[in-house]
Amino acid sequence: MELITENLPAAFGLLLGEAVSRLVDDHDQSLDKRAAMLRVETPKFSQSDGKMCFEFRMRPGRKLPYLVNLEIEPDVDEDDGDAIESPLDLSLRASVNCACAEFERAESRRDGRGRCSCTLAVAWWVHEQISRRNSEEVLLFLSDLKTDTVAAGRDVVSQLLKLTDEAHAKEEDTTTRVQWRIKISNNQLYGPVSINPFVQRLKKNSKGWSKGRQTPAFDLLRRDGEGTAVDSQIAALTSQPSSEMNREYYNLFQSVDLLVGHPNVAWDDASATPIEVSRGEISVALQPVEIDSLDDEERAGETQIERESDPAKRKTLYRVALQVPGIDIDINQCELVLGNLHPAQPVVLIAETNGNRLIIAALRDRRATRLISYLLKSDLHEVLVDDDAAHQLTMKIGQIGSLVRVDLPDQLAGPLEEIQAEMVLELRPRGGAGMFVRLSMFDSRLQDMMRPGEEPAIVPGITDQGPIRLVRDTKAERERAGEVIHRFQINQLAPEEPYGWVAQSDEQALDLLARLYDAGDEAPRMIWPEGETIRVRGEITPSALRVQIDDSKDWFGLSGTISVAGQEVNLEDLLTAVTERRALVRVGDREFAKISDGFRKRLEQLGDTLVADRGTLKVADAAVPAVQELLGTDVTLEVSARWSQVIENLDSLADYHPTKPESLDVDFRDYQLDGYRWLARLSRWGVGGILADDMGLGKTVQTLGVLVDRAAGGPTLVVAPTSVGENWVRETQRFAPQLNPVLYREGNRQQVIDAAGAGDLVIVSYQLVQRDAKRFAAKQWNTLVLDEAQFIKNAQTKTSRAIRDLEADWRIALSGTPLENHLGELWSLLRTISPGLLGSWDRFRNRFADPIERHKDPERRQSLARLVRPFILRRTKEKVLRELPPRTEITLQAHLSTEERAMYDEARVAALAELSGGDAKPGEHRMRTLAWLTKLRQLACHPRLVDRMWDKGSAKLSLLDSLVDELRDGEHRALIFSQFVKHLGLIRELLDERGIKYQYLDGATPAKERQRRVDAFQEGEGELFLISLKAGGTGLNLTAADYVIHLDPWWNPAVEDQATDRAHRIGQERPVTVYRLVASGTIEEQILEMHADKRELVAGVLDGTDRAAKMDTEDLIRLIKAGDR
Repeated sequence: MELITENLPAAFGLLLGEAVSRLVDDHDQSLDKRAAMLRVETPKFSQSDGKMCFEFRMRPGRKLPYLVNLEIEPDVDEDDGDAIESPLDLSLRASVNCACAEFERAESRRDGRGRCSCTLAVAWWVHEQISRRNSEEVLLFLSDLKTDTVAAGRDVVSQLLKLTDEAHAKEEDTTTRVQWRIKISNNQLYGPVSINPFVQRLKKNSKGWSKGRQTPAFDLLRRDGEGTAVDSQIAALTSQPSSEMNREYYNLFQSVDLLVGHPNVAWDDASATPIEVSRGEISVALQPVEIDSLDDEERAGETQIERESDPAKRKTLYRVALQVPGIDIDINQCELVLGNLHPAQPVVLIAETNGNRLIIAALRDRRATRLISYLLKSDLHEVLVDDDAAHQLTMKIGQIGSLVRVDLPDQLAGPLEEIQAEMVLELRPRGGAGMFVRLSMFDSRLQDMMRPGEEPAIVPGITDQGPIRLVRDTKAERERAGEVIHRFQINQLAPEEPYGWVAQSDEQALDLLARLYDAGDEAPRMIWPEGETIRVRGEITPSALRVQIDDSKDWFGLSGTISVAGQEVNLEDLLTAVTERRALVRVGDREFAKISDGFRKRLEQLGDTLVADRGTLKVADAAVPAVQELLGTDVTLEVSARWSQVIENLDSLADYHPTKPESLDVDFRDYQLDGYRWLARLSRWGVGGILADDMGLGKTVQTLGVLVDRAAGGPTLVVAPTSVGENWVRETQRFAPQLNPVLYREGNRQQVIDAAGAGDLVIVSYQLVQRDAKRFAAKQWNTLVLDEAQFIKNAQTKTSRAIRDLEADWRIALSGTPLENHLGELWSLLRTISPGLLGSWDRFRNRFADPIERHKDPERRQSLARLVRPFILRRTKEKVLRELPPRTEITLQAHLSTEERAMYDEARVAALAELSGGDAKPGEHRMRTLAWLTKLRQLACHPRLVDRMWDKGSAKLSLLDSLVDELRDGEHRALIFSQFVKHLGLIRELLDERGIKYQYLDGATPAKERQRRVDAFQEGEGELFLISLKAGGTGLNLTAADYVIHLDPWWNPAVEDQATDRAHRIGQERPVTVYRLVASGTIEEQILEMHADKRELVAGVLDGTDRAAKMDTEDLIRLIKAGDR
């Protein structure tokens, strides 16, 4: 019989109250204080066997919860049996039972009545609920307390969905962000580096962010929704807990984590029970449970077999279970502790009270803490989820699954379908600059996007009809992802996570976006957060550019703006974007425009001609025609009157074809007339240039032609090597007798400078112009001529600086080798001859030298060639002197004797041993390397150059001796070059011993004596002419020789070519044969290999071929190592 029925007496509520009141009175008053401190939650209510039962769950602090039962039943004497036949005869009594230790102690007393503060607290609670209600209200109250497991299930699902939405809402909040500020100092108290978070808030109308409020990193972690996962990690690493208690709190959980797998861990109980500590992932599972679908009346009369054999009379509900591997978490059977390894990583400790396991489970996401905490505090045994609630849960399975793993039974997970995912790029702007990049798999049926190739192979999905299971091909996903990463160079960005990167600057972000936009439909789809996209506002074309050109002293000032989507961008910013190879340029806040490919090329070339100086773009006079051409007619141009006049004058030069001056006593060859006219045009324009014809093509006579034209304007200063000065005097007297050449050597030098006037040519050596720099700088020269201008190829020398300080209306350089080793030489020449054309060294190095020499950039090489082409005229003998006799080059191998080889190899090994040490400074290391290279080269020529006591001869000297015999037999005459004067001395000994006549010239030979010996050889005195390479390689005319012998190869082939051209030049009527004597198996062979590279350097810039290189110390050491081959 149920105690609560329809015909209860009106005083039923009063009877209940009296029964409970008697129970309260049975408690000792000493329990009142403790009972008042206990929290009593709403109990479960049930009735059976004529009893009412209130089941309370007590949670005393951190202890394991336990049950307190209060039962009310009819008060019937045992002798009366079933005397109460109706509720009208009812009398009630109340009893209690509690699982706490206090109750057990009370029950063990003599009276046997168990009483405790818990039973008193629940008795008070029931008495209060009944005493304030009438009987009808009491019945309603008790009815509401009856356990409805399905309703409880709906409540649990509803709460889960609510907590999930709240967790994701925090992630989506974009009104705040964290900015990290770094300070570097040597403050020993706080350390050398401090990193502090500032919380910024989005301003109204999304117009930027607030300055930010500093927040302790530890407090940042305790606030939900502020900062990203990365911010949390940084905060965890940099935070200082607010108290020592907090620090100890984290240390405890970290210690438990370190005990995972430890072989000797036990419970701290009387038996020291051994336990296993392990890690596991916490998950939520829906477990199917079958129950009867009919109530008891409908089931009346059915047998158990009949009930189970009719599926229609049964239905499936689902029990919610919290699990770790191997354990269904039962709050009645497990002790649970929610804590943190560190502020950003929450964990749950699960201990089996009757088992021997302790599991530490880290949560997937800090945002899942509230959701897990709710489930840990809920008694899920009395919870069943019906189909409707289960459907609500599965429709949000993706969002829940991002917080905690969810396991569904097959009937809820849905059917298997093949995934139809596309590869997408999730892009999100970073605070300040750059953007986050994540490569993901997208399918509209997925709740969240996935990383390519990551397990599991079957993932949950959602359709309008319900959940499904999507089957993936993870291997194919990884392959597709690899193709995308490689094609769009995403891996050049800084990695942040699997398939996640960071473009750390706007430039990096824009480069990636440009590659994606260029690929069109072949690029993965880009997905931006709402309102945070980086917009590309179309294409920049020349018609959008407006340029203004103004006058300034010695320069033209150029400025410009470009208009895109209502925004204006400075021309300088546009040129910077092009220089940095950025495809997009900023036109507004997170708004950019793409520079059209055709316009990009023009802008790059325009940037080559402009020099940025303190926010101003400058144009040198020499660059005016290039700038005018590059701007073209499709750019809006506003120019000054002087610019227009310069352009008009330049246009007139196209029709300027001067004839040879009548007073110039020479018959120009066609190419020489072209060279003279080129010089004359530069002279009229007022810009300098370099006449870079091959040796022997008549650079001097072409220059004399323009000097005659300019004679009336004032004095000319000719700077030339000492050996060439006399030649200038002779050729001026011969071809331009109206000019007055004066050598600046002896006598009253100041008078020479002071007296110089119209028609005068003051001829001075590079050494003297540097020594008397102030004298020459004080004079205004009408024309400055630099012959053999490669003497100033090093811009840092005193000579170069002295020549740059000279005041001259017009400058011209003559050099058959304006570029020998590296582009810095060309820059130095043009800096002197045409200041401003190439800008500063840093600018030239960044724009040209490094890209060409280090990166072999053909576009930069072509741009440089295009820029300097108007100011350099270079013709080779092969192109313009068809009548010049042929030149044959032959390399002869000298095979070292056994003794020579041993000495050479010993030196090479010693060199490598010394240079392998890393203790020397870079400059000192280079000097040691060069010293060893020189020693090896000398040993390859003759061991006596290194060891004075050597008396065993030389393979190379023997080879030369036999070669001289052959030449004499054929009545040939030869020039013999060596850079080692001592080597020439050994040859002189050999020739003197054999009585062979020769001429000799080195750096110590006085100028007048040099010319006398040259003239003597030209007139037939001597069969051989021994010449030091540096002293006699330029400025000499020795066409009496038809053979040239190079005893030792020099680093630069241009120097050898100059020396060879002493014989192979205008006036030579016989074929010229060039012999190079090379010691086999020595460094000389590697030097010859370098010659090809050096020649390519010249051709690459001056003639438009391909390659340039500059040797560093490591390159030189590799030459020594090459002997190992």
